[in-house]
Amino acid sequence: MTTTPMVNLSGGARLSFGETGAGPTIVMVHGSPGEGRAWTNVIKQLSNNLRILTPDLPGYGQSDSLPPETPHRTEAMASALVELAARQDGAIWLCGHSYGANVALHAAVRLGRKVAGLVLIEPVFLRALQLAQDAQFESARAFFTDYVVRAESSEPDAIGIMIDFWCGKGYFERMPEHARAFLNAAAPKNTCDVRASFSETLGVSDLKMLDIPVVIVTGDQSPKIAESIATSCQNMMPNARTTKIHGATHLLLDTHAAQVAKLIEENVQVREKR
Repeated sequence: MTTTPMVNLSGGARLSFGETGAGPTIVMVHGSPGEGRAWTNVIKQLSNNLRILTPDLPGYGQSDSLPPETPHRTEAMASALVELAARQDGAIWLCGHSYGANVALHAAVRLGRKVAGLVLIEPVFLRALQLAQDAQFESARAFFTDYVVRAESSEPDAIGIMIDFWCGKGYFERMPEHARAFLNAAAPKNTCDVRASFSETLGVSDLKMLDIPVVIVTGDQSPKIAESIATSCQNMMPNARTTKIHGATHLLLDTHAAQVAKLIEENVQVREKR
């Protein structure tokens, strides 16, 4: 029987995580809805020269849930990452996908020099558009408010609205049945994360303090708003750059795992050698 590693958090909850490899530590943060195993295909493409931690965010996988009606949900998720990171020797890298990139960003602000670098893959950090006074923020808020209402009223396949927004019309219907079933079952948690993404409070000053290397990755088939988020983040962080993966959409961890792995490994290893 395999035992899943657990961290006992200061508030009494437990955080589960996977661990593999040896070398510089990189904590990979999954998106919503998802689990640490979302990184499986990417990890298969990595060498053994990295130590990979793949936590299940609170409420996902085998991790305990946040208390009901937790305020500032993203920050609370980040607090769990902060505790996990603080228990690791030396500096770490943080890598997050989608909503997990938001959580990783919040954790990096809290951790300061404990973080050597940050890789944000298709972040849904809509707060960046708000700070940049980009009109897409309000249109996105209206769109996702409608999605949340429909999902919370138990509309069948409502989560497909969110998937199609990020991946293109009809993407959800083309997904395998087991994937659609997983997403539908996890829709209630996803709506909490979507709400949280519109109530984040990081400011420009917080982002400017992140003078560590930051790589922001988008797929070139993702909607325009993904590139706008990446550009807005880049403009507010002193050592950030953006890059695109050809042919990829928001779910590039599965469709372009080799390219994602190469990008992660090149950035982490290059920085470690300097």
